[in-house]
Amino acid sequence: MASVSVDKLVIFIASLLVAATVASTLTASVVDLDQTLQGSGLAAADKIETDIDIVGDTGSDAFYNDSTGNVTLLVKNTGQKDLYAQTSQIDVFIDGQYATVDALSRPDNATGDVWAPGEILRLTVSHTLDAGEHTISVHVVGDEETVTVYV
Repeated sequence: MASVSVDKLVIFIASLLVAATVASTLTASVVDLDQTLQGSGLAAADKIETDIDIVGDTGSDAFYNDSTGNVTLLVKNTGQKDLYAQTSQIDVFIDGQYATVDALSRPDNATGDVWAPGEILRLTVSHTLDAGEHTISVHVVGDEETVTVYV
């Protein structure tokens, strides 16, 4: 009879060890999943709070300088958060091809790397445009604004 009790005790202890191992593995997995979801949520919040608009008259002579081949875009931060006013943070695509932002300035002559909501940036891109229709996209922190222009 004592051997039956010892057998049951061994099985009970083994069951506790297996349950503890499973519980610790599940806890670690849940913590990893929680951290991943928090990171995804923060990234989604950044994208939601980020919004830009291309402003100004894209049909005017100030938009494209035929003699220098410069495209000048006025881009306004219409979102809810500050953005970085740096050429490395802004991507421009003209007719689907990446175009380097050569210069970044502000019409109000403000300085600094913070692009606050409501502020406008002037982007200068060296890119020759042929006569006709062109699509220009500006990408900032997951937000995209596209305009179609005619030269």
